[in-house]
Amino acid sequence: MNHRLAQLRSPVALLTCCALLCAALAGMVAFAGRASAAAETIGTFTLSPDTGSISADLMATSATSSAGCPDPAAGQTANQPLLWALNPANLAQGLKIADATATIPTGTAPFTSSLKAAAPVKSLETALRAFVKTESLDGTYTLGLACRSGLTTSARFLAKIRIVGTTWTLLQQKTTSVALSAADGVSVGGDLKLSATVTPAEAPGTMEFKEGETSLGTANVTGGTAETTIKAPAVGGPHTYTAVFKSSDPEAYSDGQGTDPVSIGYLLTAKDADGKTLGDKPTLTVGQTVKITVKGFTPGSTVKVVQSPGTGATFADATADADGAVVDYAYTVPDRTLAGDTQLLLEEGGSANNRATFTFVSADAEPSPDPTTPADLEVTDEDGTVLDANPNLAAGQTVKITARGYTEDAAVKVTLADSEETFENAKANTEGTVEGYEFTVPKKIEDGDHVLTLAEDKTDGKSVEFAFTTGDVAGESPEPSPSDSASDGTTDGGTDSGGTDTGGTSGGDTGGTGGGTGTGSMASTGAQVGAIGLTAVALLCAGSALVLHMRRKGLLTFGTDTPQHH
Repeated sequence: MNHRLAQLRSPVALLTCCALLCAALAGMVAFAGRASAAAETIGTFTLSPDTGSISADLMATSATSSAGCPDPAAGQTANQPLLWALNPANLAQGLKIADATATIPTGTAPFTSSLKAAAPVKSLETALRAFVKTESLDGTYTLGLACRSGLTTSARFLAKIRIVGTTWTLLQQKTTSVALSAADGVSVGGDLKLSATVTPAEAPGTMEFKEGETSLGTANVTGGTAETTIKAPAVGGPHTYTAVFKSSDPEAYSDGQGTDPVSIGYLLTAKDADGKTLGDKPTLTVGQTVKITVKGFTPGSTVKVVQSPGTGATFADATADADGAVVDYAYTVPDRTLAGDTQLLLEEGGSANNRATFTFVSADAEPSPDPTTPADLEVTDEDGTVLDANPNLAAGQTVKITARGYTEDAAVKVTLADSEETFENAKANTEGTVEGYEFTVPKKIEDGDHVLTLAEDKTDGKSVEFAFTTGDVAGESPEPSPSDSASDGTTDGGTDSGGTDTGGTSGGDTGGTGGGTGTGSMASTGAQVGAIGLTAVALLCAGSALVLHMRRKGLLTFGTDTPQHH
């Protein structure tokens, strides 16, 4: 009789096979879930003491967890922790090196368990040598504190230790802090030094410097500090920099970072009406105009201009060019500006956080000087009499010159325009004044206008000019000497002797007296004029007689005359 296997075609057989397969899969999933749950790390723990010998039978006397252990399952005994030395290559493997002396209470609170040496006794060194055969044990290792027996079936806490030689030390990560500082007073485009300090100083690692998300460079931390120098941004105002510390020993030291807000300055220059660059905090007078250039604004931005203290005056807005600069903004010190420190504020968008400041000292407008009197100049003759402006001096005459406004103790060079003469240089005192400089007019000087210049011997130094003339001054005429008329000496018959100093007594009775009051020169002039007149009359008469005689003789005729012959 032949027995053949029935074909598995019935629905019952197929369902039975599927059920068996699903049961097997469910068992595998359940087992996998238990294994995963058993290997769960639920926190960290510490040891007391936190350092010791690797060869001691008991490396620590107690362990403290960061949290509580899960409650035991129904029917299980209470939790009683165990200390394990884990395989550096596989943390799922390890050797037990200590047991808790008692069970721990249930709940989520951290606990501390006293420890005793495991049986059989294994020191930390012995346990690690099961995994590290020949190499030095120097390095970092992981210990596990299991809530109950079974390394792979119990929740656990982990801790790191470091071995150096024969000593182990518990690694508890220290939190690092970073302080960042930047150099003050740096303007746009300048060199900006950033310095970062790490605490604790022994933390090893690198420091990355950033502005926003832009990295500006990385430097190694040495002795707790790291530095870098960068180019300041092209736009002034507030900027925030960050220093990010990356620990190279994360088990011992955490990462950290610090920030520092920095105000980048603007580049400002001011020039007077002559194009001369003004120094810091110049003195300006009411009505004076200067041109101001500022670099460091956002290109195309609107720049508001205000004065502090204000006067009620308003100023036109400026617009930054494509390079972020306001060029040659014309500013005139307004009326009613208070004397003293004054600021002109140029603010991007009207914000005080983006402000360039031009500081100056305001002064009342000075009265216009006499155009004929050079400023800061006083000239006296040898007797100390103050001379007027542009005096007339004689060749060889000596005057004393006082000139003011020079730099303290400045050397002052003395020159005479259009002259090859050389003069001894002068020297200003501590108040910037040349006092009593003796100047002698050269003996061979030409008549006319001259200028003596006393100039500070440096670029853009103070210069004072002394103008004077020599010789006859054009346009002047001598006054005539007062005198009586010439007739005073002849009215009553006085003679020529009346023109002499003593002739008044030898003239006529009254002519002599009249002659005595005249001057000798004027009397002589009158006599000469009379003689010349008489001579002219005599010549005229002689000429007339000659003409008549010649016409009568027919020797002289005019256009219409008919010659006559006798």
